[in-house]
Amino acid sequence: MGIRAPVQSRAAAAVCLFFLATAVPRSVSGEEDRPLIVTAVGDVRISQAFLRGHADQIRKLNLQGDLVFANFEGVLTEPASPDPWRFCVPFAAVDLLRAMGVNIVSLANNHALDMGDLAYRQTALHLRESGFWVAEPEGRGVVAGIGGWRVRVIGFSFGAPNDVTRLTALPAVLGKKSGEIMIVSAHMGGETGLSYRIPGGMERFGEEKRGDVVGFSRRCVDWGADLVLGHGPHVPRGIELYKNRLIVYSLGNFVFDYPGADRHPHAPGYSISIALERGGEFRSARIDSYDLRRGFPERDEGGAAYRMIEWLTFSNLKQTSLTFSGKGVVERSEPK
Repeated sequence: MGIRAPVQSRAAAAVCLFFLATAVPRSVSGEEDRPLIVTAVGDVRISQAFLRGHADQIRKLNLQGDLVFANFEGVLTEPASPDPWRFCVPFAAVDLLRAMGVNIVSLANNHALDMGDLAYRQTALHLRESGFWVAEPEGRGVVAGIGGWRVRVIGFSFGAPNDVTRLTALPAVLGKKSGEIMIVSAHMGGETGLSYRIPGGMERFGEEKRGDVVGFSRRCVDWGADLVLGHGPHVPRGIELYKNRLIVYSLGNFVFDYPGADRHPHAPGYSISIALERGGEFRSARIDSYDLRRGFPERDEGGAAYRMIEWLTFSNLKQTSLTFSGKGVVERSEPK
């Protein structure tokens, strides 16, 4: 797909100032040294109920970055299916998604075909015509041109043409071009009460294979990916620095209505803003914590999700290359 004009930036420069002010050393000042800011959230499904009850709050979420990514978990269709597990989304939700600050979405997930192939194609078309970059679960992704940056985002899921379980197919799909930042969006991993921990090896949900998330993510970096954004387990997981590229194993949920949301008055959620160097190397990140109140995010100044991700990064992934230096900041560890 060609380069498309982005949705109007929502004060991304303010986020850049945060990263330019961090302790990461800079050899040159000015635009040449300005990082690419990728802000990412996990599963987003703005239902009719959320439209009625949370529209004003959604508009105030105000995510900022050069690229602001979300996993669009559902299908644009009206009226909604009576089956609550078919994730239907009203068309009016698209304007709220833009108001949040999102400018790129992934349709690489297991609910994209809930209403069939035609509804999926209409969803992708409507999102593109509304000004969003759309990463689909087939082909070599979508290319975003942002202020001198060329960024390719490629979608993967389980059971899709770009399948997280088929590692031998990665070289043909990735194939990085010179001067291009490559981001992989991957719907992968199990869904159980313990899914915040990565078990190692192939994960399953029932009989469904959902990928060896560590093996897949590292192989993506081996073949040229600069950033891997995982989603699917619906809870935060740890993060990893591999070959100086960041792997986010699960973005969890963000604005996400689902059957049973009323039974979960509190759950950890987050957004992550990642600064990438010109060559795609990780510079630093900021994690903003949210308390998911029955599926809707409210800012958590106590930083519960940040502390949870820190704990999982060290206890589950045994990472020593990252430092959680407080107030949501993540940096490369200094060599000992």
